Amino acid sequence: MRPFRAWLSAAGVIGGVVATASATASMNPSQDMSTGVSMVATSWDAPTTSLAPATFTPVSRTAVPWADRFEAATVASGVRAPGEQDTSVLDPVMRLQAKLEAGTVTLAHDSILGYLPAVLKALDIPVSSQMLVFSRTSLQTDKITPWSPRALYFNDDVYVGYVFDSDFLEIAAVHPTAGGRFYTFGQAERDKPRFSKETTTCLMCHHSRSVTGGVPGFMVLSTIADRHGYPITGVHDGPTTDATPLRQRFGGWYVTGTYGNVGHAGNVYAPVLNGQVSDKAQFRTKFDPRAESQLPNLSGKFDSTYYLTTQSDIVAIMVLTHQTILHNLITATHEAAREAVMEAAIAPPEARQAGPVVTPRLRGAVETLVRGMLFVNEASFEAPVRGSTRFAEEFMARGPRDPKGRSLRALDLDKRLFKYRLSFLVYSEAFDALPELAKRAVYTRLYGILNGTDRTPDLQNISAEDRRDVLEILTATKPEFARLRGS
Repeated sequence: MRPFRAWLSAAGVIGGVVATASATASMNPSQDMSTGVSMVATSWDAPTTSLAPATFTPVSRTAVPWADRFEAATVASGVRAPGEQDTSVLDPVMRLQAKLEAGTVTLAHDSILGYLPAVLKALDIPVSSQMLVFSRTSLQTDKITPWSPRALYFNDDVYVGYVFDSDFLEIAAVHPTAGGRFYTFGQAERDKPRFSKETTTCLMCHHSRSVTGGVPGFMVLSTIADRHGYPITGVHDGPTTDATPLRQRFGGWYVTGTYGNVGHAGNVYAPVLNGQVSDKAQFRTKFDPRAESQLPNLSGKFDSTYYLTTQSDIVAIMVLTHQTILHNLITATHEAAREAVMEAAIAPPEARQAGPVVTPRLRGAVETLVRGMLFVNEASFEAPVRGSTRFAEEFMARGPRDPKGRSLRALDLDKRLFKYRLSFLVYSEAFDALPELAKRAVYTRLYGILNGTDRTPDLQNISAEDRRDVLEILTATKPEFARLRGS
């Protein structure tokens, strides 16, 4: 087992994220705000010999009259209890593992890049999605630097991380009902390669109330790194979202493509070292994060021999940012729906007859999800955005279209990210797997907003044309929408 200090020094994240903690600190049951992780109340350097063993009194099922009702209700509904593993549904990585074990898929090994090209092909992840992160994050802080950046690749449901001279690839997948799942894949050539599931190490950062919303999920942050890649402070507070101004995005990332003459926080690192900065808040106000945002290319930044391309497409990073947030919100809605089913299971008989109802927690999760799907509070562009690869074309080519040829994957890139204001993740496996109770609530809320009957003040910035277009596309491409949305 790895020492606890080693776990704290590893930050398994999808992007430029600050994650630091002290193993000698006395943790309390509340959230440790330096990492956003809930910790057990104990001092890790204190001797444990004085801890007396706990005494437990067994409780019989007859003493808990609702136990059988709860079990029956959760089984009948198909909704898992907290902590219960769903073995009937596999994420994309485990589906690939099953094919490897069956021998229906084999992976070729490259002498320089290891299994990276083969894994991307097997998981249907485009090379054009490559993004480069030079801040020292993820499991491999000792190998990531401005001259040896970490490469990230993704599709709608899987993220792959590659670091030069590393023993393994890092993979994160979206489980249809349980959120983020994390794996490593050894780079050494072998007859039967397999994915290894990671838990504690990755979830130290990837299950954070302050960053992922308290669910196992994903994040993109924007940081000011020192000249060795160590994060000094954030360009802005909290995770990067659709509402984050583009001027403040991409800190700790290499970025190719353009954002007019406005600039962003990519491509630049501080000339000092992290330890030389005593007042990080003051340093952030004085540092110019846009100093190198207009680079025509990344020539001279790193040796591209050990990468699939020299690009880190700005459009890919923006799509990544949107979908990481949405995946977390969908997972939060799954968890709220499971709780609603459990509450119904233990309710008195007269209340159980009506079945599960939308609880306050589920209502809140649905509202947050719907607003994320509709890009409420999305930061407007100050200039057009243009990518440097075929990522935009390849991304838009996927997904369903309505009879008029319209798609929710259509990109705008002049005034906003997407042409139509509804997230393409409405077609994702995770959204499709939402319990009907939750999905009906989402569709009902969406329908009220899109048909113009909802008059919530901060939703009135969605134009009538945007509402009409989205309603028509959703009705044509998502048959269940008409059935579940209500009248």
